[in-house]
Amino acid sequence: MEKNSVGSAVVKSIVLVILGAIIILGVYMILTRNKKPAKDEDYVLTTVDEITTTDFSRKYPADARKVVDLYGKIMRTLYKETYTDDQQNKMIEVLAGIMDDELLENQNNFAKSIKNEVKARKEGDYSIATYVVQAQEPEVVKVDGRKMCSIECLFSLRQGTGHIVTTYDFIMRQDGLGRWKILGWTVKADE
Repeated sequence: MEKNSVGSAVVKSIVLVILGAIIILGVYMILTRNKKPAKDEDYVLTTVDEITTTDFSRKYPADARKVVDLYGKIMRTLYKETYTDDQQNKMIEVLAGIMDDELLENQNNFAKSIKNEVKARKEGDYSIATYVVQAQEPEVVKVDGRKMCSIECLFSLRQGTGHIVTTYDFIMRQDGLGRWKILGWTVKADE
């Protein structure tokens, strides 16, 4: 009977080792199955990508301050980032989408003027270090039956090691769909 109990202990040990190996293999497969291969790593959305994928037919900035914020973001990106010609064209298209129709009609070639400005600024080693849109709600008035307001935005423009701080006063007007558009802007006198 002792021989039988020794044999049964050996069989039990072998079965336990096999079960342990199966459990370890199962845990290993579960942990490695969910990992993506290195080539499928998550793509990080850049600021250029964020702007070029903007679709105003689905989502337009909610208020006048957000429109000015988007303007600042686009101009900062155009001055500072690296992008292709196609991406530049798309960013300028998005920029034109936040401009009032009247402003665009008074431009000979909006896209060309923006490209020329950006090219000159890049050649002059300019960049927009930061910009700050006014925090308080603007006072909305009606002019010729359309809502208008004014939004201040402070731009810190850097050239080489120096910088210039300028405040712009953006004149905003709602279009027929109630979306705020940039009608124009002025440089605010130093205080």
